[in-house]
Amino acid sequence: MTSSLLLLAGAVLLWSPGAGVVSLRARAMRPPREASVGHPVPPLRRRLLAGAAGLAAGLLVGGLLGVGVAVAVAVIGERRLGRDQSPPDHGPAIARALPGACDLMAVCLTAGVPVTAALAAVGAAVPAPLGPELRRVAGLSALGAEARRAWAGAPPELAALGRVLVRAGESGAAAAPALRALAGDARTSARTAAEAAVRRAGVWVLAPLGLCFLPAFVCLGVVPMVLGIAAEVFG
Repeated sequence: MTSSLLLLAGAVLLWSPGAGVVSLRARAMRPPREASVGHPVPPLRRRLLAGAAGLAAGLLVGGLLGVGVAVAVAVIGERRLGRDQSPPDHGPAIARALPGACDLMAVCLTAGVPVTAALAAVGAAVPAPLGPELRRVAGLSALGAEARRAWAGAPPELAALGRVLVRAGESGAAAAPALRALAGDARTSARTAAEAAVRRAGVWVLAPLGLCFLPAFVCLGVVPMVLGIAAEVFG
């Protein structure tokens, strides 16, 4: 009976629809953007699964300690089942790799490489998640899709790159200068964001120090002033 309850608790905690051990290992071997997220588990079913795992663990331990273990296992299991269904956010990684990709695209186009071949080459050179996105656009273009349609499913971070290449393809203008300007703008934006983050960090670091000095300021500055005013008024 004890071994059966232990196996039940472990199976419920480790199992979720579309997120078994085999599928987790398969997703780990794929690029992040191409990884399957799995079907989301409804909240009621998620709570029932976590509650069943908690009940099994509580019965296994028994007593008052078993009640605490049951609650802990149920809460942890519910959070894990909910966390496994949320897709990762690749936006910051794409934004960091975008300036280098724009520079590589500009070099390829300046050398006379067609846009589709340049996208495929740059997509193979840059890491995921940006590389798979560029290869996807190149694949759609190679299959005959229009440029606007090929870029329609790209992440928001690639909207500016898509506009530059689509505009260059429709007007026949050289895209290399615009790509270099886009890379410079992206680096400037990243530098500005980093400086703003450093300033915010400095404020948060100095705030506790200011709170430490505040009582001394009140005692040495405000209190004598209030006492002096009170002495003049009531003296």
